[in-house]
Amino acid sequence: EAFDYRSPAEIFREHAALSGIANDGTRDFDIGACAELSESAYDMLAPFQWPRRQGQALDDATTRFFAEGGFYTPDRRGRFVPTPVALQAVSPEFPLILNTGRIRDQWHTMTRTAKTPRLMSHYAESFCEIHPEDAEEAGIAPATLVRIVTPQGTALVRALVTERQQRGSIFVPMHWTDQQTAQGRIGAAVLPAVDPVSGQPGLKSSFARIEPFDVAWYGFAVLRNKPETIPVDYWAIAQAEGGWRVELAGVEPVEDWIAYAADLIGSGEDLETLSYSDQDQASFRLATFSGDALLGALFVAPQPVAVSRTWAIEHLSTKEIRGTERLRLLSGRPGADQADPGPIVCACFSVGANQIAAAVESGAASVEAVGAALRAGTNCGSCRVEIRRLIDAAALKKTG
Repeated sequence: EAFDYRSPAEIFREHAALSGIANDGTRDFDIGACAELSESAYDMLAPFQWPRRQGQALDDATTRFFAEGGFYTPDRRGRFVPTPVALQAVSPEFPLILNTGRIRDQWHTMTRTAKTPRLMSHYAESFCEIHPEDAEEAGIAPATLVRIVTPQGTALVRALVTERQQRGSIFVPMHWTDQQTAQGRIGAAVLPAVDPVSGQPGLKSSFARIEPFDVAWYGFAVLRNKPETIPVDYWAIAQAEGGWRVELAGVEPVEDWIAYAADLIGSGEDLETLSYSDQDQASFRLATFSGDALLGALFVAPQPVAVSRTWAIEHLSTKEIRGTERLRLLSGRPGADQADPGPIVCACFSVGANQIAAAVESGAASVEAVGAALRAGTNCGSCRVEIRRLIDAAALKKTG
């Protein structure tokens, strides 16, 4: 009976009312102004900055917190808490600073966000941002695998070589756990030092080194069904529309790719399989169909697999795949008559980097113009920075 709510608006009204109880300006979070919202007003509610106490207007007015003091302490004055900090220094053995944190589409350890294919479409596996000079010194090529080593432990993730990372520092997102990847949990490598007062761990100041992780092969798979096990040295799995996407890599060569694919994709009667391999088996591609629908596909190469992932994943939701379209799927690229959206940038509307680049080439010279053409960046707005980077890169290419 205590949770006998009839609508989301009713839940929100109770939440708003509770925020104002015994508050009287003593706590920052107070949205009591929403305690009596009607159903229609809730549906039309626009973002606003709190606190908005009962009786205040729900307009778009903003203010800067604590610009005039008024901290939420008994005397309304701020408090500085001195804490002794043991500085950690880099060394020849561990010459880099490891920084960890969240990325735009994920929260904590993805117990909820990993269940949403759209949110997993931007980054489907963990990565390590490395400055190009640091990557070159360590012998790490873009998109290969990199092992992060600290005095505490190790983690294995994808190398993302980029100039937006500061020289001497690396960044790895905190979200991935053993549920989504093999050896990719960066928490295993973070040093255990904590703040002596708050207990907050030093998640942004571990010293580390990076090493290339040499493998015999890389793979990418799209699967209708989630495999029970993935017996390989490196894997990262993410939910996708219509099924699952998996990144793979192995230290040892695989003797029988047909059998390996059957274990990964599934086997049974009335299945049709197409496959391709070069003479020395260095590259291999296979797709298995149940009737007209795709059951799974596996792409293997000695280097990071060059496959249009967004396009390949779309085949999991396609009801009928026949004839030449099956051969195109094995190629890993759409034909000339089909557009490749590229890596997803806008998760809200599933807009890819290639689509944004095409819009820019057609004259969309601002984030707003790209939004008008493709809707990208017009919902949550978290991709607007990346859209701006793509616009700037296109402009630099023209002038360069």
